Amino acid sequence: MFRTFSKVAEKKFTVGKFLVILMAVDILIIVGLLTLSLFPQFYRKKDFFLESTFTLNMVLVGIFLLAALNYVIFSGRNRSRPVGHVEILEDGIVVDEEIIPIAEVEKLRLIGNDVKGDFRGFISKGIRNQMVITQTDGTVSELIFEQTSANKLLDRKEILAVWHQKGKLSDSNYQNILRNTNYY
Repeated sequence: MFRTFSKVAEKKFTVGKFLVILMAVDILIIVGLLTLSLFPQFYRKKDFFLESTFTLNMVLVGIFLLAALNYVIFSGRNRSRPVGHVEILEDGIVVDEEIIPIAEVEKLRLIGNDVKGDFRGFISKGIRNQMVITQTDGTVSELIFEQTSANKLLDRKEILAVWHQKGKLSDSNYQNILRNTNYY
């Protein structure tokens, strides 16, 4: 049984995106100043341009360090909250006490390989996993679920084999889970 989590709305503007934009602008200014220093009409300002590019290079390094720090500190934060449970059985899927029989599932797709406690630049919370259930009536359910070292998809090989044999779980998705790689 896996805990499910609520989805968090993606922000259109973040500090990380702002820092990337600043780095791009800085690089464009550096290239522009270096190009201008090559033209003869700017020969008298050549030293100023080259000194400015050195300063802008230092600014670029500072922005890069801030972006790295932003990633390490804030990337591991996730504001989603537990909302229920999901369990994969040989004859169906149980989502918060609602049973979806295997006959009603057209396709099952498992995305991610995020295990709680693994180090990925930050200590993972294990909730970057997604289960997409496509039912025969066209309904698509997307669930975000948590994997822990004691509760992994890989531990349910036999159940996933049944889903694969019945054609509900694609061959590539099944093989990636068995190889314990990122499954997409």
